[in-house]
This record gives sequence, C-alpha cells and structure tokens, in this order.
Amino acid sequence: MSNKVAIITGGARGIGLGIAVCLARKDMRIVIADRDGAAARTAAEQFGGLGVACDVTDRAQVADLVQQTITRFGRIDVLVNNAGICPFVDVMEMDPSTFKKTLDVNLTGAFHCTQLVAREMLARSIQGRIVFITSLAVNVTSARQGDYAASKAGLHMLMKSFAIALGPHGITCNAVAPGMILTDLTRFHWEKPENAAFIKQRVPAGRIGTPEDIGQAVALLVSDEAGYINGVGLIVDGGHQAVCA
Repeated sequence: MSNKVAIITGGARGIGLGIAVCLARKDMRIVIADRDGAAARTAAEQFGGLGVACDVTDRAQVADLVQQTITRFGRIDVLVNNAGICPFVDVMEMDPSTFKKTLDVNLTGAFHCTQLVAREMLARSIQGRIVFITSLAVNVTSARQGDYAASKAGLHMLMKSFAIALGPHGITCNAVAPGMILTDLTRFHWEKPENAAFIKQRVPAGRIGTPEDIGQAVALLVSDEAGYINGVGLIVDGGHQAVCA
C-alpha cells in the first residue's frame, strides 16, 4: 500500500472530490481542505482521510492545514491546488472587491499553499508533485470572466515559476486545464437540451467531461512515472479547443 499523502484544496465536492477519488484509488492517503469544514470532513471520511476547514486566502489557516497533515500522516507528497471561484460578473460592472477576491482565492491562495507545502517537502527531501487546476480561460475568456481568466492565466505562470524553483529538488509542478465539466453545481446548465446539443457539436469526444476525467489526469501527473514532466499545462477538454471557431 502506498504511504503517499495528498492534499486537495477545494476537495469537498465537484472536480476536487473527483481528484480525491482517483488519488485514493492509487492508495494515497487523502487530505481534503475546504472552506466548508463539515463538508471536508464528510468527504474525507469515505477515504479514511483527514478533512480540514481551510480558507486558502488566509496564510495562517494554510499553515495550520500543513501542520495538521504532518501531525496526522508525517509527510506530504502531493498538493493539488484546486480551490477556486468564478463570480460571472461583467468586467465593466464588476466591483473592485469582487475582482480582488477572485485573485485572492484562485491565485494568491495557490501561492500560499504551494510555498508552505513545498517547504515541508524540501525539509524532508521528498520528491513531491504539485498540480495547479487552471482552466481553458488561460487562453480564452468572456466579458463575464475577466477576473477568473486573469487569475487562471496568472496561476499558469505561477506554476511555471515554482516548476523552475523546485525542479532541481525533484519536485515537479504542472497544471491541468479542465474543459466543460459536469458537476452538481453545473448540472442544471449542461443538462438543458440546447446546451447538451452544443456539447455534442463542439466537443469531439461527444460528451461533457466528468470530475474523474480531471482526476485521472492529475493521477498521471503525480505518479512516479511522471518525474520528467515539469512546468507544463495539460488540457483535458475532450478536444474542444482543437475545434475551429
């Protein structure tokens, strides 16, 4: 049985939970971090793991997450920076506080988590794996995703910076950019007939993605076999971006 320990932020539901499921299948010990502490604990119970209430924008809470993980399991091998928000507000109408909050959660939060977790990996000479969940919004956006796209594009470059800094120590940093994914929160939208038809038309794979599709990609990047994959962004969208507009 693997003794590897994986932290997934925003892991109580949706894509984060799908990632946790896939890593648990690899016999990893799972730590679910989420602003909703009760949901984190409930999600972690199915894996015999640890659930921790954590707001990634609060560096002290991230430090506590790291310490609780070390106290429980003695090590951290994998970090998945999945926590994120997308308010969907037109960029011309957006309040500055909304813009700031999106960057704080999606970008600065990942900085806190990566830096503090990486320091623990370095202190224990662990050749760890860090994955950043970005988005197709790294390359394309809309008027209602200005804050989200800016944060995700920044997250992609933050990943590259950490990949350069940590690569010499055997710690890899990569990103996974999900396409259209069916979750409990998006189901109401994507199961509408017109939107389901759009998926069939625009996604060569012929279906919408699932949280476990993203989880499988993460499992690849955190595997022992992926030790020479560093600083790259893997698009997991069923071929959507390959289709001409």
